[in-house]
Amino acid sequence: MESEKAEERRSFIEKARRSQIVRCAIDAIAELGYANASLAQIARRAGVSKGVISYHFAGKEELVREVVKEVFQLGGEYIGSRIRQAPTPRAQLRAYIESNVEFMGVHRKELLALVSILVYARTKKGEVLFGAGSDEPILKSTEQIFLEGQKTGEFRPFAPRPMAIALRGMIDAVPGKLMFNPDFDLAGYAKEMAEFFDRGTRAK
Repeated sequence: MESEKAEERRSFIEKARRSQIVRCAIDAIAELGYANASLAQIARRAGVSKGVISYHFAGKEELVREVVKEVFQLGGEYIGSRIRQAPTPRAQLRAYIESNVEFMGVHRKELLALVSILVYARTKKGEVLFGAGSDEPILKSTEQIFLEGQKTGEFRPFAPRPMAIALRGMIDAVPGKLMFNPDFDLAGYAKEMAEFFDRGTRAK
């Protein structure tokens, strides 16, 4: 029994340490950029040695994969809760757009880290770490809203995939605007984008 409790304590401590390292990696990448956020820099922010990071993660690639997983999970919870509260596909579409843009404002540091990783992270072979297809789950979930709205008659007939790509393109344009203009009007942008897609998708 004592050995089981000791194992649970070790497991809890290790999970907490991994979480701390991931948070410090987000801070470092957001501030310094992916290329300059070395394991040594991340370790310094976490108040541990580089060896401690190496104990929990095989290398920078594994660590940044965990960062991406963390940010996507955070975004999924934030956006998903808003969508689930919306009663109809039309309302879900508006909630999806508004909550995506809101998330970028509330979690700006996580957003900057994520964008830096997606753009600059490479494998040891020099290949893009997160290449084409990494956004496929997001596109499919967006398509599902369109398909459901067409099924209920709220949305007009259209091809869901091109519409989903267009929607993601407008959402994904926000990080670049925020980088060069921290005062970018997120609320105004979300409002106009929601209205644009509402008019473009709803049944006449």
